Amino acid sequence: MKNYFLFLCLVFLAACNAPRMVTAPRSEPVDFIVLQLNDVYEIAPLEGGKAGGLARVATVRQELLNENSNVITVLAGDFLSPSFLGTMKIDNENGEREKIAGLQMVETLNAMGLDYVTFGNHEFDISDPALLEKRIAQSDFAWTVCNVNYVGENGGERAFLQGDKPVPPYIVHPITAGGQTIRLGILGVVLPFTQMPYLSYKDVNESFRQTLAELKPVSDLQLAITHNNLDEDIELAEKVPGVPLFLGGHEHANLSRYVGSTIITKADANAKTVYIHRVRFDPATGMTNVRSELKTIDDTIAEESKTKAVVDKWLGQVYGLMTDMGYDAEHVVMEMDEPLVCKEHLIRTSQTNYGQLTMASIARAFPGADLYALNSGSMRLDDNLFNTVTEYDVLRTFPYGGEFVTLEMPGDVVSKLLQTGMKTNYGEGGYLQLLGNNADGTSLNGAAIVPTQTYKVVMPAFMAAGNEANLGFLKDYLKDEPVATVKIEGKTVKNDLRDLVIDYMLTL
Repeated sequence: MKNYFLFLCLVFLAACNAPRMVTAPRSEPVDFIVLQLNDVYEIAPLEGGKAGGLARVATVRQELLNENSNVITVLAGDFLSPSFLGTMKIDNENGEREKIAGLQMVETLNAMGLDYVTFGNHEFDISDPALLEKRIAQSDFAWTVCNVNYVGENGGERAFLQGDKPVPPYIVHPITAGGQTIRLGILGVVLPFTQMPYLSYKDVNESFRQTLAELKPVSDLQLAITHNNLDEDIELAEKVPGVPLFLGGHEHANLSRYVGSTIITKADANAKTVYIHRVRFDPATGMTNVRSELKTIDDTIAEESKTKAVVDKWLGQVYGLMTDMGYDAEHVVMEMDEPLVCKEHLIRTSQTNYGQLTMASIARAFPGADLYALNSGSMRLDDNLFNTVTEYDVLRTFPYGGEFVTLEMPGDVVSKLLQTGMKTNYGEGGYLQLLGNNADGTSLNGAAIVPTQTYKVVMPAFMAAGNEANLGFLKDYLKDEPVATVKIEGKTVKNDLRDLVIDYMLTL
């Protein structure tokens, strides 16, 4: 309710910036609803079925359509990746093995009735641009982005394609009510975080400014779908004013901010909440009124049958696909009296019991190091586990898996690693789960870090290669390729995070 009443205060703030063009010379206000999601990686409910679930969002959408036929459903990036299901392979239409790579999300969102998306940084986890464009083409919803292009092997640059049409920098959505039509302009933008050879980013603020200038003459009101850090959204709203609502993503925890006449909103990841924006636009005056409600998606909401059927189809394939990978989905590997904590906002800001169990698994496989570090973005569950843990739960937690390596580095670099991982990356995927550190960044195992002394640090090969945010300096200390297997108590175990955790859990 706090958010609802907060947004009741935004009346007429966009009047000075809004164009006054309308396709019919009427002065009646036009009402429409925007349903906002962001950062959705799981199609099914979490927390033992209590939270989230796209079939429940579909029900909310249907209820909103009963209220007002003009409902626009948007997703502000990050949905094709990452998830465990998305990493698996199935036979495509040509009988060839192909990564699922978000197909389960596309089909579920198609059934749900999604209208518009922009790219998130995780869409570019898909290393094959042809496969990414295939998923874009399979979308019944429209994509838009103004600040990133595709770069071909010959260096030529173009827009990404949705089928045979380029993904546009903006979309004009007509809204008809009471015999009149207004033109809603929607533009998308994504932070230039993920680096791939096929990507060419343009400056976020300047691209947004230029696109908005092109959009205003052909629309009556403009909204933005943004996938930025909050600070970047705030800067964008300050430098390019005039858009009353930023439908944001990337943060994963719900928030709202005012910046001049712009509201920035972000819902919780995995559709645990959604934002419902009831917008009234007066074409005669250009005045805009936005009332926003943060709605919890839980087990009090029924699952819409069409969307649920698609969800169930995909979940039904999981066990067979896991068997092909050498795992037993239903195999119980651990029983516990208290939940294993892996909620994203906790795993990225604190040392949780699931994080510590994971670190103990790594230390068991690589004994004798001074420090063990794991980027918390490796733990993608965004859920807590109760009572029993199956192999499927472990693979859901660590969809990427990944090998580990041992780096040798001087103490001053160890201190930099700890300071960066615990402070600079606080709240982000680069926040570190640790074993061996006394939490203050200046000591290891009870002794002060000596700047010139050499220390052994075990970490994921991904991190060691400098691929985690703000930790690029680690690549200077990566000397050896990771080994394929490790010996643990006389047994050969694959050097993969998932296998190491499963093997350790079986001993508890």
